[in-house]
Amino acid sequence: MEIQKNISATMRRKLREHKNQEEFAQELGIGHTTFQNILAGRGNPSADTIELLAKGMNLSPAQLVSGEITPVDRAFTLISGMVDALHPSLQETGVIILELLRQIFQLSEERYAKGLCWKYVVTEPRPFHYALKAVERSKHGWILSSTESSSFTGDYRVAEAAAELFTRNSLSPIHLEDAIEDYMNSR
Repeated sequence: MEIQKNISATMRRKLREHKNQEEFAQELGIGHTTFQNILAGRGNPSADTIELLAKGMNLSPAQLVSGEITPVDRAFTLISGMVDALHPSLQETGVIILELLRQIFQLSEERYAKGLCWKYVVTEPRPFHYALKAVERSKHGWILSSTESSSFTGDYRVAEAAAELFTRNSLSPIHLEDAIEDYMNSR
């Protein structure tokens, strides 16, 4: 019974990202009636159905049945509530912004489900000139790509703190130089 509740709760959270139940059921590859039963916590989904649901929601089957809430789910729930609280004249704009964020979150979740992340390490291209190197790793430990910034500080501790911050936030290095500049200006 607990598994059914967790699956139902996870589906309800994910449903907020879709326009309606039929669209979501279709996207998951299950019938609307089956979708409604699972959403209501009725029935006992088979292992195949659980795997299908998890894949359709970019989750592992373990995440789906455990009811684990990802950081992306928490953020989306928070932002959805903020849009709902907007003055009616601003809600249309809020819905557009929410849709853009949903797409960004979806890409984020896909990377999370694949186990991709960026790790930042301090390098020393010249003596006492420190830079950051961003290394993209898969959950299997494969190095997929890397990029390095130009030197930005002579203080190793500053570079190390920036590397820890960027790693903790899984910052994509697309705008690494801008992120470093912002970090240095905020100190």
